Amino acid sequence: MIHQISLFTPRHEHRILGLALLTLHIILWWGLADPILSRSLFLLHIGLFVLWQPFWDQQDRPSLRHIIIFGLLILASLAFLNEWLLTLWQLLWIGLLGGRDLIKPRDRVINTAAILFLIIELFTLNIHQLFLLSNFVTLEGFAHGLLRYGLPIIPGLFLLVPTDETLENRYHVDFFHGLTLCLLMIILALGSLVMISYGQLSYPLALLQAVLATTLFILILSWVRIFLAGETGIDPLWTQHLLQTGRTFEQWLDSLVQPENYKNLTPDAFLRSGFQHLKTLPWVSGVAWRTLYGEDNLGAKGLYQVNIGVQSIEVTVYSFYRINASHYFQIKIFAQLLEYFHQTKRREAAFAHQAHLQAIHETGAKITHDIKNLLQSLYTITSVIEAYPPNQFGETQKLLQGQMPHLTQRLKNTLDKLQRPAEFAYSHIPVNLWWSNLKARFRKSQIDFHLQTASDTVMVPEDLFDNVAENIFQNALSKRKRESHLHIEVALDIDEKHNLRLTVCDDGTAIPDGIYKELLNSPVTSRDGFGIGLYQVVKQLRNTGYRLHILDNRDGNVCFELTNVEEPSKNINS
Repeated sequence: MIHQISLFTPRHEHRILGLALLTLHIILWWGLADPILSRSLFLLHIGLFVLWQPFWDQQDRPSLRHIIIFGLLILASLAFLNEWLLTLWQLLWIGLLGGRDLIKPRDRVINTAAILFLIIELFTLNIHQLFLLSNFVTLEGFAHGLLRYGLPIIPGLFLLVPTDETLENRYHVDFFHGLTLCLLMIILALGSLVMISYGQLSYPLALLQAVLATTLFILILSWVRIFLAGETGIDPLWTQHLLQTGRTFEQWLDSLVQPENYKNLTPDAFLRSGFQHLKTLPWVSGVAWRTLYGEDNLGAKGLYQVNIGVQSIEVTVYSFYRINASHYFQIKIFAQLLEYFHQTKRREAAFAHQAHLQAIHETGAKITHDIKNLLQSLYTITSVIEAYPPNQFGETQKLLQGQMPHLTQRLKNTLDKLQRPAEFAYSHIPVNLWWSNLKARFRKSQIDFHLQTASDTVMVPEDLFDNVAENIFQNALSKRKRESHLHIEVALDIDEKHNLRLTVCDDGTAIPDGIYKELLNSPVTSRDGFGIGLYQVVKQLRNTGYRLHILDNRDGNVCFELTNVEEPSKNINS
């Protein structure tokens, strides 16, 4: 997300807070006697508050409705500015500062000092102004001057403290913490007033007793929780709501550590399953992600969002509500765990792939000897067939005489590749000769052949083209066993620039999505063989100037294309 330009960056946050508290102090101690001065200073104070406020950051600007409501509240405050409104405003300040979830020690110290400043102002000045306590100890001389002129030193020091540029959780306010602190101040104020009224105590003594009584109540509650619930103190009670990850999230974590729940999923399917679980969280409206396998999304975009990147995963979570520090923590832990197990699944798939290839290589080594024996027998048969003149054979014998030497040569080339793969080089023949041999071998397979060539001088690697064509033909013929009316067409098109396109199409059902994505990139599950034929073909085509790709994949039109064109046609997957 691109940050918008702002005059006041997070680096000036403490300075703005200090200026806002200074203007509030001036209003409380000097401004109320002069209506024009008090309203002017309060308007300046509101402007500083808007620059500091923890509701909207540079990326999340307020809507027009919010601006109108906030403007009406400012106008009402200016019209009815008095001690009661300033007291309520101070309580709001205390709640906002008390609800901030800051991380760095310097920020937390500044925040605590601001809260103490407001509390001192509240109990030494506001309570007396509101209730006109007759037994309030009048502050004169040094004490009065210390509060009047010395108290502003606290926010004044904020002007010297810069803030780093990181946002962290500055724009997240915990409602529970803020409300609790605000209510605690109200309880202390009311408690002290009750003690003054019924106990005929002085205000400082009544305030001290109210503080002691409240502290004692919290300590008793803490001890009861320690003995009855087994907690280690009041801190878990204070922060427990932040640690509640939700039943749905806990269930996902429980299922994640059970390998049998996802052992049959591919890495891509595992990621999607994880994001589907994330979508079930009650406060999540949608999830969008970008991985090694592409981009996808679930649900709908919400008003609020958070972006997290972990290695190969970039996830954007949309929410109905503002995403607080607790939810951000959940999402980050979720993404990290998901990526960890995703990498484990990838390694598992790589090991399975290597084991699959190793098994096939071992099988190839075992059949090498059998091919050698078969080759010796074919040499014998070929020599007998070639000894007879052609006019003594029927049509079948003529075909056999034409193809047996070719078959023998192919078997010999296969044996050479098995024995010396690094030294093997393909032999090139005219494309018309290769096309004729291909039609002859499959003339009884009910395959339609179409040739359109503007040049007869094109040379093609015979074994390589044979391997490509026969692998695709074999898959189509195996498919015909399941779909009896399958129609297969082969087209060879060569233009004046020697651009070659060999297309094999059938009108059967489309390749399933799970196989389509991996068909030319890795071995796949096969009903009729190892599932590695086309994968090996693609590997053989590397550095040859040819490429094989799926031209179309729709029900009624499944096409493979072998071409030497630099920019092949775009794959289509329905």
